Amino acid sequence: MSILAAGIGFCLISTIVFVWGHHLQTHHLQHIMQTKQANDLSATTSPVNRTVPAAISIVIIILPLVLYSQLGRFTEWDKGVIDEQIDYLIAADINKNARKVNEQPNNEIALLTLAQSYAEGGLYAQSIATLNDLLAITGDDAQTLGMKATAMYYRDKRAMSIETRLVLARALALDEFEFQSQLLIATDAYLNKDYEKAITHWQLLLRSQSQGFSRAAINNAILKTEQKIANRSVTASE
Repeated sequence: MSILAAGIGFCLISTIVFVWGHHLQTHHLQHIMQTKQANDLSATTSPVNRTVPAAISIVIIILPLVLYSQLGRFTEWDKGVIDEQIDYLIAADINKNARKVNEQPNNEIALLTLAQSYAEGGLYAQSIATLNDLLAITGDDAQTLGMKATAMYYRDKRAMSIETRLVLARALALDEFEFQSQLLIATDAYLNKDYEKAITHWQLLLRSQSQGFSRAAINNAILKTEQKIANRSVTASE
């Protein structure tokens, strides 16, 4: 982090030096032109107007500080909440969303956003805990339960535990076509080579009224899986 900070500081200083150098050079050239036009080599040099370069220098310093405060603080990356292996943009996003939840602990959107950013960073245990906080406020919600089941599945290294199955059952009892839940069941079935089951749950998604996912991608997955079934049948018959 110190190398990155030093690099940023060097770029800022270089830019400010360039701005001041350019301004002073321009002032000097303007003075020479004025002196020649007046044909007076003994003319007194006019004072340098430092307002413009000073204003530019202030903006150059303040703007990165404002962006830095919005994107995240480097000193917070080693608090134990953020995994050091996470992409720095995801880590900054988690820090920003965590601060929002700390400020507004009952903000449902903030909690949902934080849970999603934890999942994107592979911090599934933290995502589950945040979703539990959200469920405590909203009560059972199919989409939130589907997200929780998915986070539990990947937390357990793609193992479908009894606990995860119970959460899935709660989600599907509320909404038979809940996207995360159906997709998770299909994914697990596919990974375990239960292709018929995977296709069944993908087809359930296609029957839903939701427009929040790519139907073309689901259809493509079904076609490829059907081809696997056909190839397996041919191999078994030989």
